[in-house]
Amino acid sequence: MTGALNIDSPCKLICTLDITSGVCTGCGRTRDDIAGWSTYSAAQKALANIEAKKRMRVIEAKDMN
Repeated sequence: MTGALNIDSPCKLICTLDITSGVCTGCGRTRDDIAGWSTYSAAQKALANIEAKKRMRVIEAKDMN
């Protein structure tokens, strides 16, 4: 065992990129996060997931209005 963390992608397989923001409205990741995911370290993935959750809360709040 290497001790490396396995961080799951937040992808929900409903990918739709907002052209203006460059954020996926399905998972909240940016284009850069999506493109770089396979090379991200565990720490980068964890941070990307935290930021994606924040973005999804904003997206969901807009959808409710």
